[in-house]
Amino acid sequence: MQTNATNLDEAAIDFLTSHKVGIGLSLDAPTARIANRTRTTWGGKGVFDVVVQAMERLKGYPLYNVICTVTKENLRSLPQLVDFFHAHEVPVTMLNILRCTMPASRALKPNEAEAAKYFIAALDRSFELYQKTGRKLVVANFANILLSIVAPTARRLMCDISPCGGGRCFFALGPDGGLFPCSEFIGLPDFSGGNLFTDNLDEVLVSPAFKRVTGRKVEDIASCRSCAIRHFCGSPCPAEAQEMNGGMDQKGAFCTFYEEQVRYAFRLLADKKAEAFLFDGWDKDVETTFDVNRP
Repeated sequence: MQTNATNLDEAAIDFLTSHKVGIGLSLDAPTARIANRTRTTWGGKGVFDVVVQAMERLKGYPLYNVICTVTKENLRSLPQLVDFFHAHEVPVTMLNILRCTMPASRALKPNEAEAAKYFIAALDRSFELYQKTGRKLVVANFANILLSIVAPTARRLMCDISPCGGGRCFFALGPDGGLFPCSEFIGLPDFSGGNLFTDNLDEVLVSPAFKRVTGRKVEDIASCRSCAIRHFCGSPCPAEAQEMNGGMDQKGAFCTFYEEQVRYAFRLLADKKAEAFLFDGWDKDVETTFDVNRP
């Protein structure tokens, strides 16, 4: 469950935690002044205080995380946000770059070089805190990039693989019962594969709308097929590529941002620091086929 916590009262938390439901909160900055620029209720009220209260109530629950969407409004505060999350004992966060599928979101699109600079500064800060305290704050979307290099089958997130997880590992349900390959496509009628109340789910999953997404491969994208990092980023996101750049055969919005992440990941591997950025137990059930450190 992903929530802004406005309805996450004690009864809801007790129910969800007793059933071991994963809970994701949304918070974009370490201060209300910045966070409330982009996270408000339908009535326009900022949710910073409510989310922080929920973070306190969920402290110690292992199946919870906090997601930040990186925009031009908050990117400079990312290192401070890492401090904030770590101080509140958040076990996992995602510092997700903004998806530019909808026109309104493009007005918040950050400069790629700047986004990479502050994102990597946030990763550096997470490592400093780990060295100081011995407690990790895993940045899950970056951990997935690291895993794409060292153990692709151990990846947990489905946005940076090709084909992506949309329509294959999950699908999205609209408020009217409409079925879409993922939530990024909700509101785009051409990508509705049917309706939960009237259509057979097995048929929806192989509908033309779903196949447009499940059949998208990075090797079919002209600007990606010769790129050295194509299997580390997966050329996300198909909805973004379609709506922003005009087609499924186009790349998404943030090539430079992903390239800098991969460069950083390789430096960590060379310096033998990668373990500090990965989930504990990430290599459980993973078989080693090649070890560069083995004599």
